[in-house]
Amino acid sequence: MLFREILPTDIKVSWEPEAARTILDSARISDSDDNDENRKDRPFVVGIVGIPGSGKSTSCEILQSLLKSQCMVLPMDGYHYSLETLRQMDNPQDMIYRRGAPDTFDPKALINDLDRILTGKEHTVSIPGFDHSVGDPTPNQHTFVRGQHRIVICEGIYLLHDQDGWEQVKDLLDYTIYIKADIDMCVERLKERNKCIPGYTEEEIEIRCEVVDRRNAETVLRSKTFADHYVQSEAIGSASLSTGKAD
Repeated sequence: MLFREILPTDIKVSWEPEAARTILDSARISDSDDNDENRKDRPFVVGIVGIPGSGKSTSCEILQSLLKSQCMVLPMDGYHYSLETLRQMDNPQDMIYRRGAPDTFDPKALINDLDRILTGKEHTVSIPGFDHSVGDPTPNQHTFVRGQHRIVICEGIYLLHDQDGWEQVKDLLDYTIYIKADIDMCVERLKERNKCIPGYTEEEIEIRCEVVDRRNAETVLRSKTFADHYVQSEAIGSASLSTGKAD
């Protein structure tokens, strides 16, 4: 059975199996309701949103394991502007230091790729990834395969953001889940995780997490009211899938 899969023992599963059932059921309803022959290969797109360090990537790995080969994960991180692009912008030092803020991404490219996936005819769509230790997007790291990937899980912090060019993204998502998490705890987690970012000392990373990542988290927090459902980050405690707006 789909939800009896054994996941790695070092990964703690909480809300994801219930969410996977909801996603699968919703995708089936979407398929049955869609009588348009031109849209029969349109996947069901799920947005997983939360502040930096809230466990989005791990939860998406769990969901993908539960939903198997019919599901692909599309990380928003691949749509960071490259360092070279940031260097050509006004006030490049500030843009690079604030990397991770809404205006340091390319939402138009994400919207374009989502539109290709949703309405295009291409059999495959290549999606960029991001390696934090390298510090730049990696082209063609993920691949959407039409007809195979009935479910696309788009994971990122600004998918529900309603400014800075992100406004159209949420309209391309069929179903959204917001992961609630404590900002202070997530910032502390980022102080460890972000040590791999090149060009900063450990002390500079700690300062940057307080100045940049905390502000970004507050921006994401303001967008939670747009979510369809919300769950509690396992870092704080497990919770079942809840209907309604995040509080």
